[in-house]
Amino acid sequence: MNISDIIQLVILCALIFFPLGYYARHSLRRIRDTARMLFVKPRYVKPAGTLTRAPQVKANRKHD
Repeated sequence: MNISDIIQLVILCALIFFPLGYYARHSLRRIRDTARMLFVKPRYVKPAGTLTRAPQVKANRKHD
């Protein structure tokens, strides 16, 4: 494979993938948000559970 074949492959890939990327640009945000919701754990949501107090904490009757 000589240099002219490599240049032709680079030009062919550029002709194919640049227009595809340009046309997919408007739907890219929707795809990225969907993938984030499916595969990434939410960072700011705490898991469901029971609220407990530490055993040494005592409630003050005046403030209840």
